[in-house]
Formats: sequence, C-alpha cells, structure tokens
Amino acid sequence: NKRMRKRIIFVECRCNHTLFKYEKVGAGKLIKCYLPRILEDYTGIPTRVPFGTDIFCPRCRKRIGTIYGVRGVSAVKLNQGQIQPFRLG
Repeated sequence: NKRMRKRIIFVECRCNHTLFKYEKVGAGKLIKCYLPRILEDYTGIPTRVPFGTDIFCPRCRKRIGTIYGVRGVSAVKLNQGQIQPFRLG
C-alpha cells in the first residue's frame, strides 16, 4: 500500500504566467486542480463560482480551464494545450 505523495507545484500558462500554487497529490499528469488544494490563486477565481465557468489566464487571456464538480468538490478541468506540461513520475 503506497502512501500518496503530496507536493507543492506551480501551474503555469504557456505564456509563462504562474496561475496557481497547488498541492499535487499522487503521481502522474495534472488533469484537474481541486479548488480546496489551490494554495495561492493568481487568476482571480471567485469563491462560489458556478460549474461551467471558464477560467482565463490574466496575461494572455486564453482559456486555461473550466470549473466543474468531482464528487461534490469544485475543480478546474485544465485545458492541456494551454498549460505548461507537468508530470510527477
């Protein structure tokens, strides 16, 4: 039984603007960011944001993801083409 590793990472847009300081749990590709695990938000996601809301990079104004619910928790489903590649192995 492996314990899940937690790491603090910085999620960046393709334009090199830092979007989030995020607590990544487990290995693998970053697909979504759960809102409670975002330690610092540099995009201005409002609290109590409705599902389906698009999130944009403050610098280049491109869509970086969409808010949706995962098992009752709000998360940002990341647009993989717009964030810097990141993978924990």
